[in-house]
Amino acid sequence: MSTFCPIEHSRTISEQLHTAVLAAQAAGVIIRDGSEKLNVVEQKGVGDLVSEVDRDADRAACDILRAASVLPILSEELNADQTTSDDMWIVDPLDGSSAYLMSAGPQFPAALIALRENGATRLGVVYFPLTDQWFYAEKNCGAWHNGNRLLCGTGDSLSDVWVEMNQYGDANLETDYFRNLKERLRSNNGARMVTSTVPHSGVAMRIAIGDSLLAAAIHDNNPACTKQAAWDIAAPQIIMEEAGGVFLNPDGLPSNPFETRPIIVSRSLKLAQEIIALTTEISTAD
Repeated sequence: MSTFCPIEHSRTISEQLHTAVLAAQAAGVIIRDGSEKLNVVEQKGVGDLVSEVDRDADRAACDILRAASVLPILSEELNADQTTSDDMWIVDPLDGSSAYLMSAGPQFPAALIALRENGATRLGVVYFPLTDQWFYAEKNCGAWHNGNRLLCGTGDSLSDVWVEMNQYGDANLETDYFRNLKERLRSNNGARMVTSTVPHSGVAMRIAIGDSLLAAAIHDNNPACTKQAAWDIAAPQIIMEEAGGVFLNPDGLPSNPFETRPIIVSRSLKLAQEIIALTTEISTAD
């Protein structure tokens, strides 16, 4: 496990990033303490689990943010009204809750903190407390992984890489776009490998590291029941983009965290465009 602590490094970038790191750290303490313990679990939907750990982590993170800032806070468990504000904190206190509660693996749960200013994401932090891995970025300042500059590779071709499909737990909510793209990715013109593990937004950080052939992820998102909300998107997106990767909607434009549409996450624009081209083939075939 890493012994890196980003508190001092983040302060050299900005006080706001430093505050976000402290908030993620506070949520991480709660997540670690609750790991592998018996927790009272509630089910928000098929395969969508939540526990008191989520809420306690939310309170811990938000307490840090309120002590340092007067900005409003959008958080998944305590203030989930996605009314947009030009300036706000965005908190996912325990991303990958179902994986965490089912003990699927220490690499899944994360605390996500982002700051929006003037209607755009300024900075983000993604902290994996069970593996002690830190990812953070600030607009025009770069992205970092445990204190080292994070840069995505750019030479991938779809036929050579692994693509992860981040699906709904409830199959009834799966969109036609996601279903058709999954089928096309598993064709002769698709990816080398296509998988579906437990849903988690932190998959973007695994893509950015580049220590495997995992190079892209597709997040399903149905307006009838949002799967990827602003708290899932904002922090990983700014980190990925500052590292040179992309978060795109099906039209090939940067994803809007407050828009419910499927998301293509890729460590290169070229690879994302190859994936989007498969959907063009689907439309032509129809």
